[in-house]
Amino acid sequence: MEKVQKRYIRYLGGARLLDEMIPIEGLSKTEIVDTVGRFYIKNSKQITKERTKIYQELLKVTPRSIKIDKISNRWGSCNSKKEITYHYLISTLPMELIDYIVVHELCHIHHMNHDRSFWRKVGSIMPDYKERMKMLEKAK
Repeated sequence: MEKVQKRYIRYLGGARLLDEMIPIEGLSKTEIVDTVGRFYIKNSKQITKERTKIYQELLKVTPRSIKIDKISNRWGSCNSKKEITYHYLISTLPMELIDYIVVHELCHIHHMNHDRSFWRKVGSIMPDYKERMKMLEKAK
């Protein structure tokens, strides 16, 4: 009897069976890698748009755009044009960390640096942001 190796992907903070999340039967390894990449981009886009909508209303800000990209060593960034970019693997994180990243980037629309005013704004929406920051550091 042939032993079947189970493959997992990370999604919303947990390990999920790959073939339960993405149809991969008959695909080559390269096709599977490409399909998984597209899965993360699609789901990260959907999740960050949904979470941004919730928090932008609370913060009374509107980003010019939201993009998903393979940015280097950050989970998110916001530029002076109010354009927010999230890492395509953000959907691998638990929702409480995704929410922290979204709030963090939206607060940069008000404050482009990490001064006291910025952190007060983050804390006004997410009083436990320091704990979430620590959890995010461990998730890298």
